[in-house]
Amino acid sequence: MNTKFCKVETDGHVMTVTIDRPEMRNALHGEANFELGEVFDRFEADPALWVAILTGAGEKAFSAGADLRTPSDKEDPRAFKGMPVPETGFAGLVWRFDRRKPVIAAVNGFALGGGFEAALACDVIVAAESASFGLTEPKVGLAALGGGIQRIVQELGPKRAHAMLLTARRVPAAQALDWGMVAEVVPDADLLACARRWADEIIACSPSSIIATKAVMRSYYDLGMEASNGAMFTLPEVHAMFTGADVREGGKALFEKRAPVWSDPQ
Repeated sequence: MNTKFCKVETDGHVMTVTIDRPEMRNALHGEANFELGEVFDRFEADPALWVAILTGAGEKAFSAGADLRTPSDKEDPRAFKGMPVPETGFAGLVWRFDRRKPVIAAVNGFALGGGFEAALACDVIVAAESASFGLTEPKVGLAALGGGIQRIVQELGPKRAHAMLLTARRVPAAQALDWGMVAEVVPDADLLACARRWADEIIACSPSSIIATKAVMRSYYDLGMEASNGAMFTLPEVHAMFTGADVREGGKALFEKRAPVWSDPQ
């Protein structure tokens, strides 16, 4: 697909999406949000794409959040509840609660406001040593209403979350790693290689198994431990895993002492 505000590259089963507004510190206006929504729609719909990596162009910013300088058309029919975002939210991600496939955030520079919310909406965050994170909306009279407040409380627990949310402070990459928000911190030059290494570890697993795992995780978040444990065998993703080709291929490959050849998920 042709894109104007991001670069999209595919390599095997991995799609890399680079927000490409470095002159705006990769802040997103309406058109960029709508475009990213379409990109991640395509990712979800294409069975040959198993994992996505999201990063930002340049060295200074993953994303500075919402572009407050560029006027938005509140009458745009694509706008969700009058906001310059698709129904799936900022960056096409933060309200995409039914997402089946893993997305890795490779955070270069600062991830602030909606930019941090987009990273939090991903499954795994890896960060450059220069990265920093913050829900800084209160500094401009707003609040982190793209899921950031809820996800930070869920990720960090209330006291650490309050320390970030009520001060709007930035947290450096090393502290984010210590707090468990970030899976790995690497030198800036190694960031994309690190993200690709994580993606390769994921695609070494059956994509149907990964989709089923994410479905059970979502069920747990929605229902809690006991109800989720009872409901998980009724999930269509779990049924697809048990009835698909990969469950047979996995056992056969183990017996034959070879790497499995997984099928694209349906």
